[in-house]
Amino acid sequence: MIRLLQRMDDTQPRHAEGGASTSGQPRHQITVLADADETAENALEDWSRGLDWVHWLFSSIRQRQAGIHFHAVDLPQPSLYPRAPITRQALAARWENFTQTELRGALGLPLIQAWQAARDQDLPRLLELDTALQSMLTPRAHTDSREAGARLLQGTRGARYQGLLGRYRTEQEEGRTPGHFFMVWAAVGHFFQLSLASVIAEYIRLEWDLATRHLPTPANPLSPSGIASLTSHLMHTPAQRLRLLGEEESADDEKRQAMSGK
Repeated sequence: MIRLLQRMDDTQPRHAEGGASTSGQPRHQITVLADADETAENALEDWSRGLDWVHWLFSSIRQRQAGIHFHAVDLPQPSLYPRAPITRQALAARWENFTQTELRGALGLPLIQAWQAARDQDLPRLLELDTALQSMLTPRAHTDSREAGARLLQGTRGARYQGLLGRYRTEQEEGRTPGHFFMVWAAVGHFFQLSLASVIAEYIRLEWDLATRHLPTPANPLSPSGIASLTSHLMHTPAQRLRLLGEEESADDEKRQAMSGK
């Protein structure tokens, strides 16, 4: 069932010349359709975790790459014997190590910081993060990340009134920034008004889908609960210094109560 009806209003630019946000311009109107026995909250949750159009947006990456930061198999080495396909058990073990050690460690932070920079329309910060990410990546991940970023930029070239995304693309095409996937995806996600949770969740889904291509038989997709749990953990890690709207309100309430008690 199609849950999302999205009407793109391109009659007015989303951003003024130079990429600054325009006030009073119509934004994308989104209607989420709930099933008869489904609450509005559950419908929104399903939509945010199942954006089918993102699968299409990533199609070039899915077709041509074996991974971005996570790789299920090692680089091919000259051998007289063909490599055996990776087993499900080996893939599961590598994925667990990647998500629990690397993604929940230092690797998850640049994606969140990039989304924050895109939200704030802060191009210099996005370029700074792009350069800083290079020192964190292995040579293979460095290459794959830039290739994935370039493919995503190419796939979104035809969109109108791109603002920050368009200015970032110019920097990448003129060789002034590496164009890593995290930075591109954050800028693209902001352009399409995706939440941080959706940006993280769709990246996790993409990495898993790329990895399972190495299996001799098709693998099941990641469970929504597994993706949601990992996404939530990344967003609430103290190092990320993120405060959700509800948490901000709660903190403000506590502050007011403390002040009234003095």
